[in-house]
Amino acid sequence: MFHDVTLTRNSVTLRPERIDDSFRLHSLIDPAMWAGMAAPFPTTVEEFQQLQRSTFDADDVMNFAVEYHGDVVGRTSFYGIIPGLRTDVGSTFYARDMQGTHVNATAKLLLMDYAFNTLNVERVALRCDSRNTRSHHAILKLGATFEGRMRRFRPASDGTIADVDYFSVIREEWPQVQQQLEQRVDTLMSRTHNE
Repeated sequence: MFHDVTLTRNSVTLRPERIDDSFRLHSLIDPAMWAGMAAPFPTTVEEFQQLQRSTFDADDVMNFAVEYHGDVVGRTSFYGIIPGLRTDVGSTFYARDMQGTHVNATAKLLLMDYAFNTLNVERVALRCDSRNTRSHHAILKLGATFEGRMRRFRPASDGTIADVDYFSVIREEWPQVQQQLEQRVDTLMSRTHNE
């Protein structure tokens, strides 16, 4: 869906993803990075734009370009949005040099705050292909609870049917998760500034 939501904390901004972001976003991805996604790897900018358009047209999806100091360094999304009940956060990827930095933790902090306090959801879910151990561990570090593995849940980018690991944060857990995320962001930011 087209939206006008912009979320900012420190040097990280989430703003509506636009079709003209496709050139930069496509330059950030490679087949190994894309392996956990449901859609086949977009080998061209045009294929990436087709994927963008399909989500722009969905009424339960909000895509965000993630900027760091004004440069697009990734993307993330809300999908399956049911205001007052739930949303998923996903379709996330970052430039390789941004992985493991405070950028993802900051983006998740902004998204969850918006989900719980503006969309008024009861739950935010996150999921990843069960083979993507990097994402699995990253989601746990965000403070989400591992709920289990959905076997043969969805098509994978490699043409197989993937098992998916499911995680969530519910409303009652949000204050503690928020505090942990804020501390994580501060810790990761201090590491970035010390390098």
